[in-house]
Amino acid sequence: MAYSKTSFVCLPCRASYKQAYGRSTDERRCPRCAGALIHAGSAFAAPPRRDTAAWRTLTLLLDAGIGFHKSCCGGPGYRPRSRHEVRERTLYARRSGEPLARALLHRDVPWERTAR
Repeated sequence: MAYSKTSFVCLPCRASYKQAYGRSTDERRCPRCAGALIHAGSAFAAPPRRDTAAWRTLTLLLDAGIGFHKSCCGGPGYRPRSRHEVRERTLYARRSGEPLARALLHRDVPWERTAR
């Protein structure tokens, strides 16, 4: 039985690799630097290697535990694309007490809820 492929990312190399998503418990390693790869999900599309701002944003998302996994109806849902969007949602999470991983997934920041 063939396994479907999913994306694994090496953040220091700014590289993405499609690999079979098997039941292997071995830690996957980057072919370039031998560092650990992070599972990004099957709906992940890597930014160009030269786009440092997009890779910084991606690093913040993956470090917060947010992946790019397909859901029932389409893609992974909203993900911030710029550092400005990440900063806005981080500030909202601090002020509202909402966990950062959940605040980063808001398409529009619900500021009016924090004013109460």
